[in-house]
Amino acid sequence: MFNEVEVKKDLMKSKTMARFSHYIAGNLYYNVEVFGELYQFPISTTQEGPTFNDESGLSMYEVETVILSEDLGTTRFEAEIRGSELARWISKSIKSETFIKL
Repeated sequence: MFNEVEVKKDLMKSKTMARFSHYIAGNLYYNVEVFGELYQFPISTTQEGPTFNDESGLSMYEVETVILSEDLGTTRFEAEIRGSELARWISKSIKSETFIKL
């Protein structure tokens, strides 16, 4: 489908800006132009957290948690950001086939 290296080269060369589209179900969605065409990709803001259960044995339910994604680190997400700064998430999106042409 896409060659990640070629996409990163295009982002660096073109200095294109990625634009925030929307947030839904724990994902930030950005649009970016690559090779002259517009694509959208998600950035996950959450990840699976620890699972808790009642150790007293009175309950058979486990409680799954969701926490802020460690992958975000201290990245600042603006309405517009250089596409090359989001290359890490674009690569993940290409691998998971969620980098879609609009």
